[in-house]
Amino acid sequence: MSVFSLIRWLYVAINIALIVVLYLNLRRMGWRRGWSAGVCLLPVALSLAFPAARMLDGNGLLARGIAFAGTFWLSFVLHTLLLLVLSGVFRGCVRIFRAPRLAPERAEGKRKATLLGIMGGALCLSILGWMNAQQPPTARELRLEAATTRPLRIVALSDLHLGRLVSPAYFSRLVDAIVPLRPDMLLFAGDILDDYHGLDTRAMRADLARLQLPLGAWGVLGNHEYIAGNADESRRLLEEGGIRVLRDEWADVDGAVLLVGRDDHSRRRFTGEARKTLPEILADAPATLRQCPMIVLDHQPLLLEESETAGAFLQFSGHTHNGQLFPFNFVVRWIYENAHGYSRRGQTHYWVSAGAGTWGPRVRTTSRPEIVLFQIENSPQP
Repeated sequence: MSVFSLIRWLYVAINIALIVVLYLNLRRMGWRRGWSAGVCLLPVALSLAFPAARMLDGNGLLARGIAFAGTFWLSFVLHTLLLLVLSGVFRGCVRIFRAPRLAPERAEGKRKATLLGIMGGALCLSILGWMNAQQPPTARELRLEAATTRPLRIVALSDLHLGRLVSPAYFSRLVDAIVPLRPDMLLFAGDILDDYHGLDTRAMRADLARLQLPLGAWGVLGNHEYIAGNADESRRLLEEGGIRVLRDEWADVDGAVLLVGRDDHSRRRFTGEARKTLPEILADAPATLRQCPMIVLDHQPLLLEESETAGAFLQFSGHTHNGQLFPFNFVVRWIYENAHGYSRRGQTHYWVSAGAGTWGPRVRTTSRPEIVLFQIENSPQP
C-alpha cells in the first residue's frame, strides 16, 4: 500500500470514528435517533467535500467554497482527534488516582460540556491557524561568504501551492513583502502550483516584474507540479508566469552563480524514470563556471550528502512545511535529517523552508509563512 493510499484510508477511518462518537454522544444526551442522525449528516457532507473538490473542474464560487469547506474540515478533524486523545488521557489519569465519582446527573452534564468543549476548541484552533496562515510571511535572513564576483541578495521561497485555494492575490501580497528586500534573484524550490484552477500567469509575470530582478526568477518542480496533471504543462505555465524552470539542468547566472535545478525526487513514481544525479547534471558545466558558488534547488530535502559531495555552496529545499499542522512538525523531524531551517555539512550550507503557502487547509499551527533572504558577501579565496 502506498503512502497516499494509507493516508486516504486513515482519513476515512478517522471521519467514521468521529461521526460515530458524535452520534453516540448525542444519543446519550437524550437526542432522538432522527435528530442525532440528521446532525451527523453535516460532518458526513464535509468529510466528502475534500475529495469531491479534487474532482471538480473550474474555479467558480461553488468549487472554491467546497474546496475551502473540505480542507478546513481536515483541520477541524485533526484538532478534534487531538483533543479527544487529551481528554481520554485526562480521564485515564482521573481513574488511576481514583477521583470521587460524580452523581449520574453531574456526570451527564460533564459529558455534554466535554463534547462541546472539544468541538469548540477544535474550531477555535482551526480559526487561529487560518488567521496565522494569512499573516505576512516571516523574512528569515542568512549571511554567507563565498568567492563570488560581487555581493548577492537572493530571496528564496517554496511551497506556494497556487491554485484554487491559494490565489493570485496571495502571490501579489508575497511580492509586496519581497519588494523591500531588493533581491538580485528570486528562487522557488518547487510546489509552486497545487492545481491549474484560478491561475493567472499574466498577473504572476506582472508581479514579478515589480521586483526588477537583475538576475531573474528561477525555480524547480516539486511533487505537486506532477500531481497537478503534467510536469511539462506545469513547467510551461510557470515559465509563462515569468519563472525559468530547471529540470535536472544547470544555468550560468551572469557569471556569478552556478545554479543547479534538480527534478523532484518523486519523478520516478510519476514517469517511471529516475532523475539525474548531480554529477550527471554537471558533466558538461565549464570548469571556469565550476569555480563560482554552486546553488542547488531541490524540492525535497532528501540525501543531503549528494550536494556536499558535489561541492555545492548552498542547497535550498522545501516540501516539509515544518509539518504545517501540529503534531506533524515532529513527524517531519523524524523523517528528514533537516526538516526546517539552517544546517551545514562540511562546506555546504542548507536551508529547508517552512513554505510560503499551504497544502490542503489554509491553516498553519507550527509556523508562519516564510521567505528567506540569503546575503552572500564576496570573500575571495587566497
